[in-house]
Amino acid sequence: MIDDFLKSPLLKRALSLGEERVGKLVTQLLSSERVMHGVQTVVASALNAKSTLDRGVRTAMQAVNLPTTEDVEELRRKLSELEVLLDGLAARMADTPAGGDEESRPNGHG
Repeated sequence: MIDDFLKSPLLKRALSLGEERVGKLVTQLLSSERVMHGVQTVVASALNAKSTLDRGVRTAMQAVNLPTTEDVEELRRKLSELEVLLDGLAARMADTPAGGDEESRPNGHG
């Protein structure tokens, strides 16, 4: 019974007309300068609210001495740089003789 109703040409025609009218309405709305201005205003307000919220969260985190995501990423970057430097230093030390010799020391002193 429901299958017959869903397959009905009358229902299909009604859905088609409905889709067509909705499409025209959406086109009219999108071409309306007032509607587009309203949409832009809403989007701008939402972005402004997000920015204000982000600043508030960042201030609150600083007040309780918690790092932000940016702080953590900066620390990771610095640790990575430090790791590269330490690896390079370890490699240079591995290539240097254990006691070293006078020529490798600056001014011949230890």
